[in-house]
Amino acid sequence: MTHQYIHVVVPRDAVDKVIEIGECEGVSLAGISAPKGPVRTVSFLSANKAQQKLLDDLQRELHDTEDWRIAISPLDALVSKKDEDEEKEDDAEISETREELLSQTSRNATLTPTYLVLVAISAVVAALGMINGDVAVIIGAMVIAPLLGPVLGAILGVTLGEKDLLFRGLKAGIAGNLLAILIGAALGVILPFDVTTNELAARASVGFETIALALASGVAAALSLTAGAASVLVGVMVAVALMPPATAIGLFLGKAQWWMAGDALLLLAVNLASIQFSGQIVFLLRGVKPRTRYRQAKVQQAIRFSLAISGLLLIVLAGLVAWQIARSS
Repeated sequence: MTHQYIHVVVPRDAVDKVIEIGECEGVSLAGISAPKGPVRTVSFLSANKAQQKLLDDLQRELHDTEDWRIAISPLDALVSKKDEDEEKEDDAEISETREELLSQTSRNATLTPTYLVLVAISAVVAALGMINGDVAVIIGAMVIAPLLGPVLGAILGVTLGEKDLLFRGLKAGIAGNLLAILIGAALGVILPFDVTTNELAARASVGFETIALALASGVAAALSLTAGAASVLVGVMVAVALMPPATAIGLFLGKAQWWMAGDALLLLAVNLASIQFSGQIVFLLRGVKPRTRYRQAKVQQAIRFSLAISGLLLIVLAGLVAWQIARSS
């Protein structure tokens, strides 16, 4: 998808200003609605590489204008006279705008009844899969688990200085993990099983390769969002790092296996810290930042603090991993 429509709804006296803003490279005027009522809609066809600048210019110029809105709609295909080299150049620029990132992430980072139901179902399926040593069932549970949204919401909230998104992501993520632990604990009390089965024992074992895998999960998650790529498989990858350890903590607690529960908690903490750290780095490298320079200056300190805390936490957790390896050897 190399182009999208940008629809700007403004008062009639602001139409000329909007048209003037849209006179830039990569943007074409697609139409103006009929002069009925107090507002009109000005539509632009914008190449991906020009979208963010167009949106920023529109928001800056319309800041003091009342009753304006901007809508973004996808374009499935575009036939034009551009030569093949230019099309390839456009393809290389494909990315999501800040506004699209916020809209998509906000929807998936909200704590809702549906989210909790999906987490509960995923926890039950993951627990049964680990108890029976069935990898296919565990993977099926990861497909259900909606844990990618809260993780990305928290990371993007820090990156853009959106406190509401940050707290929504944290709230949903904490609630989801606590629910998985509680369900695991209940099943651990009710069901008879051997805690030394391969799949359960794997969640009580943490190595340095675990950190590498979790870092890769964070990179994949952030890249999938900023590139506008399908994130279903990436969501499974992130869920694998979070849901089984959280559910295993509960299962071990239900069987009063305190050391194994602690090891599973260490695995969960390592995965969360690694995903947050690497995801934050990717957003920075991809140029995801607030619109205004004032907001950018305010957010820089929060980003540095977030990276410092997650980096320090990773170092501490790596030390605990080394201690656990030494203890078990």
